[in-house]
Amino acid sequence: MCGVAEAQLALAVVGTVAGYQNEKKIAKRNEAANEVTMGNINEAYMNDLAKIDAEASRVDQAQSLERLKMRQELTKNQAYAVNSGFGNSLRVMQDMSGAHDLAYGELLFDVEKDTMTLMNQEDDAYANLHRGYSGIRPVDQPSLLGTGLQLAGAGLNYAASDNKWSAKNTRRKTGYGTSGYGRDTSYNYYK
Repeated sequence: MCGVAEAQLALAVVGTVAGYQNEKKIAKRNEAANEVTMGNINEAYMNDLAKIDAEASRVDQAQSLERLKMRQELTKNQAYAVNSGFGNSLRVMQDMSGAHDLAYGELLFDVEKDTMTLMNQEDDAYANLHRGYSGIRPVDQPSLLGTGLQLAGAGLNYAASDNKWSAKNTRRKTGYGTSGYGRDTSYNYYK
């Protein structure tokens, strides 16, 4: 038979163990949520990089196409000038080459500007990745030591209780020996 002190001890132990198990489940669930969040952040970063790479590829293609057009225009103009017989052909070639070089320099400037923009976008994507990671709260695991100390405290409370059940308490309450049936078992009938 158990008394109030034993029931309190049992409730304290069961409550402490259940609380620890619940905290463990919550921590595991939060870790899983953090894993999903990290996966989403990584996926967003990879998507950003893919867009930046696609734009860089378009810049390269546009540069190549523009160079080809400029080269064709220069060749056409040179052929036209040589075949038309205008004055000093060397001066005509220098003039056309100068105009071509100026246009080519403008093209390189535009490509460099686009490249810098893409590099800044990569830096922004990386910063977004780190901002996303820093927004993830670390998961606190429940303390096994804390749970053990709670259990030890419940045990000490039980040990200090005057109402705990024991054979000694039974004798004191009934006034007889340990049997509790009204017969004094401390007396030896067979002497």
